[in-house]
Amino acid sequence: MEIDLSLFRQMVLSDSFEDLSAELKIFDNQDCCFYYDESNNTRKLWLAENDFNAPVDSDFVLGGVMHFDKTCKADVDALKKELRLQKSAKEIKFKHISKGKTFVECLSEQKVGLFLQWLHQSDLYVHFAHVNNLYWAIVDIIDTIEEPTLDEIQINKLMKNELYKVARSRYNDFYQLLVQYNYPNIATENIRAFYQNIVDFIEYTSNEPHFELEYLRQLCKAAREQSDLVFLQGNTERTVIDSYFPFYMRPIGVFSSAQHIFDNEYQIEEQFRKYGLLNTESKEYDFNFVNSIDNKLIQVSDCIVGLLGKYYTYVNRIDFATAGKMLATITDEQKGALKLFSQIIKKSEDFCKLLLNSIESIEEHDIGAFILTNALFGP
Repeated sequence: MEIDLSLFRQMVLSDSFEDLSAELKIFDNQDCCFYYDESNNTRKLWLAENDFNAPVDSDFVLGGVMHFDKTCKADVDALKKELRLQKSAKEIKFKHISKGKTFVECLSEQKVGLFLQWLHQSDLYVHFAHVNNLYWAIVDIIDTIEEPTLDEIQINKLMKNELYKVARSRYNDFYQLLVQYNYPNIATENIRAFYQNIVDFIEYTSNEPHFELEYLRQLCKAAREQSDLVFLQGNTERTVIDSYFPFYMRPIGVFSSAQHIFDNEYQIEEQFRKYGLLNTESKEYDFNFVNSIDNKLIQVSDCIVGLLGKYYTYVNRIDFATAGKMLATITDEQKGALKLFSQIIKKSEDFCKLLLNSIESIEEHDIGAFILTNALFGP
């Protein structure tokens, strides 16, 4: 089996909302190199009896830093010296700069602040993809509904967001529903009962649902009558994420002229060896996997991706009120680190939106945007 990675680039260029061809040319017309590490990598996500096999609110993050030209001007050795790592540390890793269990705790650590200051002042850009596992696990419940209005991107996103909120608010019951019907492999005779259960959850959630929630309820009522579910049949029972391999393929396909260097991840390497990679542009893809000990910028990637993993886990576990309280009560030191973190992300987003790839609910996005915007500009 061969995979045409150029399809990822074609999808980007076919975006009906924004012409991104000029941004891609920036990467096509000069040397550039991307470095990768990952955080919260469960490799697979499946349904056990009482919960997923891994924390479902800890987003998978794949990314790191990138630079233009053949060499990077950022002085990693100077960073190592400033961080004053123990002599036994052979490389910089996130665990060496932070012992914090939560994102907010990480912000109070001096070494995190030093790292963020160094990264902000460097010629490096961050890039990453992150995946909200619960959101990614259940979106096919919407995408399999045979309703033409769901072809509209905004309506589709709104419905997925409403379903995500229902799943979060009734998490234990919703989880047992997935287990009961061997999700994501719903038997034909169970289609009606599966969607009726979701209708029941919605009605339990609100006696007078707002417009979007009521629209979701009507969609699920209509889905009860379907004779098949195109995305929810013929799958391995109770395995909701079989691999994060597509997220490794995507940047190679989108930034097809760049060099891509990944930290060793043997299961992903095996999948690359298994499939032949096609490129309709007749280019050679330039990617490889290395030991992080031998590559300083993968070590830097480990640090920023580790912090991003903490950040998205934090965002998944709070609401707007909690986010506002956090912003109002953190110390000046934490505010400084959070502002640097926000500036680093904004630098990349302003330069090229394609450097950041988010698979998340509208709610998660909005809470994150609230935190980062307030960190930059204040309330």
